[in-house]
Amino acid sequence: MLTPDSPSSYTSAKIVSRGKADFGVVETTVDTEIGSSETLEKSRRFESRLKLPWGQGIWPAFWMLPTYGTYGGWPKSGEIDIMENIGKEGPNTVHGTVHYGLDGPQHQYFESGITLSTPKTSTASYIASLGSLNETFHTYAVERLPGVIRWYIDDIEYSSITEGEMKPYHWSFDEEFYFIFNLAVGGNWPGNPLDEDSSDGDAIAFPQRLEVDYVRVYEGIFPRVVGKSVVGCSEKNVAYEVVNIDATTDIRYTWTVPEHAIIKEGQGTSRIIVNFDFTTMESNIIEDEMIHVQANELENNGISMGLLKLQENGLGRRVKVVDFDGKCSSSDNLNTTGLKEFNFDCGRPSDCNPFVLQRVTEEFTCGERIEWLINEEDMVEMDACKEVGYVQFHGRCGHCNPLS
Repeated sequence: MLTPDSPSSYTSAKIVSRGKADFGVVETTVDTEIGSSETLEKSRRFESRLKLPWGQGIWPAFWMLPTYGTYGGWPKSGEIDIMENIGKEGPNTVHGTVHYGLDGPQHQYFESGITLSTPKTSTASYIASLGSLNETFHTYAVERLPGVIRWYIDDIEYSSITEGEMKPYHWSFDEEFYFIFNLAVGGNWPGNPLDEDSSDGDAIAFPQRLEVDYVRVYEGIFPRVVGKSVVGCSEKNVAYEVVNIDATTDIRYTWTVPEHAIIKEGQGTSRIIVNFDFTTMESNIIEDEMIHVQANELENNGISMGLLKLQENGLGRRVKVVDFDGKCSSSDNLNTTGLKEFNFDCGRPSDCNPFVLQRVTEEFTCGERIEWLINEEDMVEMDACKEVGYVQFHGRCGHCNPLS
């Protein structure tokens, strides 16, 4: 609310559920049948269907804070950002983040964004059919399990973090958290809005609206697609599979993959093998591609919410196709540059991959920082990885943490 003492022509607003709706996590596994060694993963899913505003200085968010602050003040007890949109980035980019660590310089965060560009194929046809994030409603969600958080947009998993990846910092996210919806105006990240009378083309008009269709909390078994989230532009024999299925009958699956990929085997089943081949592309490698799957011929009566999602709209996994050293780029395309491929082991060769090493920390990448410490400071590789991975830039290079 504006007051006579306030010179501003706009203000921010938020809705908080603390004391009315607070949620922890649930037990993570259930037996499929008595005496069986097979288990399924049970989780709580926090989901909202939103239509976003956007524009310079506009900052809508759907997020969670701890109810009791068991481990101390912010950020020691954690913060979970389910969806943030920074208006100046455009209507189709959103971010998922957690904040944690200690006070001051030891404040850490893990952030991953996704930009939904118009797909060249049916890979993301469902999302594309809904329209831009500011034009139609889209769903934003996190799944919380003991020691695990996963982020989704329209049932596409695009990021995750585990307790092991956060070490040596404390995992505080299994406590009770409450919801916050807010539409902020201005701030260091989004910048200030431009006056609508400005001659600048990015000026926006008020009022701005964050429209909420629903907020729901599910508890149950949710299928998901597992497989590599970072692949080389010509990588072969990459497996993707639907797991955590609570179905007693056979399911026929329909898979879609990016345009420059082919399903080598497995179409119709729960597991496919994919060959990527972006060598014929005449433009930049697209960072956000998707592996998508939909179930067919399921009976709607009595099936779980997870299977209903799998059947109605399908689900998927975001895949980043990376062109290391320009191996797949057209020589005629001056805007295409390959990423430098580092060969550090860091004690975790499966997670400390070239894409993670390419992440920007400040004005350097994680890999460049490690390389500099080795070459200029005479650090051994493991110590350099440790320094960058969880001392200096844990939030950006955390997947290169050699102590996890």
